[in-house]
Amino acid sequence: MIREAFRAGSVSFDEVRVLCRYATAENEAVLLAFTRDTPVEDLGATIREELAIETRRRAARDEASWLSMAWNEDDSFLRLWGEIRGVDGLMVETALRRLASRAPLDPIGGGYRGPDIGNGEALVQMASESAAGDADHDRSTLVVHFNAADLESGKTSGLVGGQLVERDELLRLACDSRLQPAIDDPSGFTIGVGRTSRKIPAWLRRLVEGRDEGCRFPSCDRTRWTHAHHIIHWAEEGPTNLDNLITLCGFHHRLVHREHWQIIGNPNGEVVFLNRWGGEYQPARSALPADHIDQLLGHLDYYHSQKLDLLATANSPP
Repeated sequence: MIREAFRAGSVSFDEVRVLCRYATAENEAVLLAFTRDTPVEDLGATIREELAIETRRRAARDEASWLSMAWNEDDSFLRLWGEIRGVDGLMVETALRRLASRAPLDPIGGGYRGPDIGNGEALVQMASESAAGDADHDRSTLVVHFNAADLESGKTSGLVGGQLVERDELLRLACDSRLQPAIDDPSGFTIGVGRTSRKIPAWLRRLVEGRDEGCRFPSCDRTRWTHAHHIIHWAEEGPTNLDNLITLCGFHHRLVHREHWQIIGNPNGEVVFLNRWGGEYQPARSALPADHIDQLLGHLDYYHSQKLDLLATANSPP
């Protein structure tokens, strides 16, 4: 439409230059109308004011944040997408980035993982701590469905919420939770329900936390959002007592289970962490400066304040 108006001589080249900064296929008719009554030197300001008003109108029509979730075709990962609007979006972004910036170094390479991986780990940590604080025992009980024929053959994977969970992940999920096995026949009908395991009692958890004073993984200094880990898992007849429990942060708890690390020794004294190849873990030296995290958090604070100013300006009256 702008091209045709320019060809017909109804708009000047200077007006076309301004229009093309802001025009889209949806709004060019409205913007062209401004050229009839607006001097070219005021055209840009008039268009910007109109676009700002339209932005606020659109936000008023669709101001709710939303988030959709769906598993991929083979149910191997959960896909998330959506929109978190305005200050709420800034709050979510800042919380994830701050958590990600405090993530421990990769125990093998000694560096930080990529930002996308860090954000994913941070979201998992937030969800994990929210679930751990649920006082409703029925909601926090982990029900695992096993096929009777698989149990007879020695398979140890099971279904949790319709998702297939392999042995190592199952042990991590059940390390400090209520677990109730359900035995299903070939048609999927539950034919038996096992007993529910007991969570670590509060008095014992206090003893473990007081002894360990944070995550026991070498070089980790996390003291909050920690888990009690069974060195010999209770599913493998490991006892729930002080000699068999050790404190790990969520990051290292997932690492120990997923990467098949072993913990050797008595947690009341010295313990050794062995990687999947059986080698004793020695903390890798970071190539980053000692105050790297403080610098990163400082940049995040500055970004947060600048973004807040922009959001305030965008939502202020003209």
